[in-house]
Amino acid sequence: MPDKEKAAEYKAKGNTAFAAKDFEDAIQHFTAAIEHDNTDHVFFSNRSACYASLAEYDKALEDGSECVKLKPDWAKGYTRKGLAEYFLRKYDDAVDTYKAGLKLAPEDPTLKEGLQKATDAKYEVPGAGVTTAAAKNPKIKEYMKDPNLMQQVTMMMQLGQSNPAMQQQMLMQAMQQDPRILEVIMAMQGIDVSTMGPDGDIEGAARDAAEGRPPARAPPKKEEPKKEEPPDNRTPAQKEADDFKNQGNELYKKKQFKEALEMYDKAIEKEPNDLTYINNKSAVLIEMGPEHYDIALAALRDVIERRYEINTANPGGASFEKVAKVFNRIASIFEKRKDFEAAIGMYHKALTEDNNRQTRNALRELERAKEKHEKESYLDPAKAEEHKQKGNEFFKGNKYADAKTEYDEAIKRNPTDAKLYSNRAATLTKLMAHPDALKDIEECLRLDPTFVKAYSRKGATHFFMKEYHKALQAYDKGLAIEPDNEECKRGKEQVVMKISETNRGEVDEEQIRHAMADPEIQQIMHDPQIKMFLQTLQENPKEAQKAMMSDSKLMDAVNKLHAAGIIRTG
Repeated sequence: MPDKEKAAEYKAKGNTAFAAKDFEDAIQHFTAAIEHDNTDHVFFSNRSACYASLAEYDKALEDGSECVKLKPDWAKGYTRKGLAEYFLRKYDDAVDTYKAGLKLAPEDPTLKEGLQKATDAKYEVPGAGVTTAAAKNPKIKEYMKDPNLMQQVTMMMQLGQSNPAMQQQMLMQAMQQDPRILEVIMAMQGIDVSTMGPDGDIEGAARDAAEGRPPARAPPKKEEPKKEEPPDNRTPAQKEADDFKNQGNELYKKKQFKEALEMYDKAIEKEPNDLTYINNKSAVLIEMGPEHYDIALAALRDVIERRYEINTANPGGASFEKVAKVFNRIASIFEKRKDFEAAIGMYHKALTEDNNRQTRNALRELERAKEKHEKESYLDPAKAEEHKQKGNEFFKGNKYADAKTEYDEAIKRNPTDAKLYSNRAATLTKLMAHPDALKDIEECLRLDPTFVKAYSRKGATHFFMKEYHKALQAYDKGLAIEPDNEECKRGKEQVVMKISETNRGEVDEEQIRHAMADPEIQQIMHDPQIKMFLQTLQENPKEAQKAMMSDSKLMDAVNKLHAAGIIRTG
């Protein structure tokens, strides 16, 4: 059961932390709020705003998507989701998201600007971005006068085109040194960081409270003219039927199924020409268990066959919307019986009657359930072992393509066996498919982080890819688990010899390309301390050596650059 009171307490703490720009602390509080009540869309919206402020856009998108899922008619959720998609360069998705939000709030300025920015980025409209932001925000215009700041912003934006993940890392690092960078980039999206605030209160109320100001009062709501109630054209019998239906609904919620059936039967007796009562009765039968499914199916199929007759006797009694709900109910029975194809067919029929969001979502969920069921039904560890043994035989016979086929099937049969991924990685290495081999090794180590052979294979794969700094790391991790492992020891010796050899010979362009594409190496190269060290190394090698020996962190970074071929000592 959700604890809304506790959740509200953590939400208030999160708002305060957000106002103080302590986004990491705010995330912890909003996460606690979600743990106490994961049904409140505002908590996910607030946490999404925090992640966006930290440039963690993948997580911001997850929370924004969950917010929209929980409250699809809340426009603010679409601004959170669209913002994250924009910075992840998913411009098509961002455009769709902003358009969906504008259907709910056509005049919302944030959504309108977000759509414009996403569209500009999608089609690379010249002049869009910081110039537009400066025209609307004097503070940004002032920032533009700082050439160093704008140089960093330009670098960040260019990095996003080639390596979005690296952009996020660098942005988080740069933001700690100069928060203006984030303000400028956010302004290019049409967002003013200074006015961003968590939801659930009046915009900016949490910030005002943190600064000691009383929260602003919401403007009084204008009284809307009272709408005239539509005339009630129901017959006395139909009114009685609806009363019985409402009583049945309440009993159904209390799981008093027998009593609920009696109420629905009375409703049907009063008005037999309305699909709603039969559909509700079928819902009760389904809840009562599989032995009642056939009774419910027969009743639902009967009203589908008589829909036109029913509509003639009672106009609207078998409307398109009501018929769609009957098809949905039939689909739910087939789904419970694991007859996914039949269920999917019923949902498609429902959509031809009434193409609504609820049915479309139900269909998507069913298709995912079908896929999951098929995968789980295919699991068979015994057969996986058979395919593994066949793969091993093919591997020994140098028939690597055939070995891979067998390992593929083994993994489908038992995807939790770490050794299967290790074996396939060895085969992929023989087939020179090193990036694919690395993916299998990573999955192997995720399943079994203590599997030393996987570290040995990882080191060998990095060695073949001339990523010697990563090869060393892999072998060291293996030796940390098993210090006397011969494969790791020999592999590490081979890597050290190769590093020494490459430092004495000509520059290996392929090795340098691999190194410079590595986010870890990129991050080291952009570190101000490393830049200063490299300059000192050229001007005063002895001083640089002294600095390195007195700083273990610096020494570790330099060793990685040395292993990667960036720093040469030969």
